[in-house]
Amino acid sequence: MESLPASRIRRGMQILATAPRPPVGLTPNEVIHQQGRLAVRYYAPTGARRKTPVVLVPSLINRAYILDLEPGRSLVQALAAAGHPTYLVDWGVPQEENGGEDVAFTLNLLRRSIDRACRHAGAPGAILFGYCMGGTLAAMLTALGSARVVALVTLAAPVRFSEGGRFASFVTSLDTTTAFPAEALVPVSTMKPAFQMLDPVGNVSKHLAIEEASHDPARLVRVLARERWLEENVPLPGAFASEFVREGYQRDGLWNETWRVGGETVRLGAIGVPTLVVSCARDFITPVAAAAPLAERVGPHARHVELDTGHIGVVVGAEGPRRFYPLLDGFFREVAS
Repeated sequence: MESLPASRIRRGMQILATAPRPPVGLTPNEVIHQQGRLAVRYYAPTGARRKTPVVLVPSLINRAYILDLEPGRSLVQALAAAGHPTYLVDWGVPQEENGGEDVAFTLNLLRRSIDRACRHAGAPGAILFGYCMGGTLAAMLTALGSARVVALVTLAAPVRFSEGGRFASFVTSLDTTTAFPAEALVPVSTMKPAFQMLDPVGNVSKHLAIEEASHDPARLVRVLARERWLEENVPLPGAFASEFVREGYQRDGLWNETWRVGGETVRLGAIGVPTLVVSCARDFITPVAAAAPLAERVGPHARHVELDTGHIGVVVGAEGPRRFYPLLDGFFREVAS
């Protein structure tokens, strides 16, 4: 006779394989800028409007709708409801012709996106928020200098890559030249197994969670929305992936101040705007020790907050609307009009 946990896992697997995925990214928005695959989405304030726009920068590896996963658990919805003109950088899906795009190219895309958001908002500057890899890029751009950035927030963003935990140990000895061929894309089929190896028992717990959620329709929709996001990975430009792994994880280039972009060294200590660094105590993708040191390097106008949640749950779990969204709203009101 099959054991109870085994039968529940099997049922969770069946539900995941057959259940339709719910719609995502439902908050009304307007695309105000496009460049190739990239789009900047504008979410109009529904509360008393504030002047300074907020530009949200997600990771390049996953779909941008993680910041608008479902009503009630949507960062863009929460910020717009609090009166902030909110702009989301949607990196889109790279095609074969994008394989040669490196970090410098990506930062130029980001710089232009911030400029377009400020123009659209009629504001001289914006608050820049970056999540995971997007937070690393946001910090790098701010360090290199951008008159448009008036404040910075990073969430679960690695800057001290030598403390990157499981992922750092996984890529330390990787030959980036052969793993990420120049001018080509790094396919999802290459990246996905690597992330699954970070949490070897994740599939078991995932299927158990799906089975448990299946007894509550609303909860099941929430779980399946998250699964949809996890399933819809996107490839990375090979040049970007090679540089990010080599200069970040293998050489700890941000912390050691050896990472050069466009001929200029990135120095995190050059960040001169109010900065909020948020890390997550249960994050095994970007451990606290990899994210928190940004506040130390930036100095007295930076502060660090550690939340008792995980890498994904911080934005789409219960901790999001309960603590994280209000934390951001409070910081934004402190540093800008």
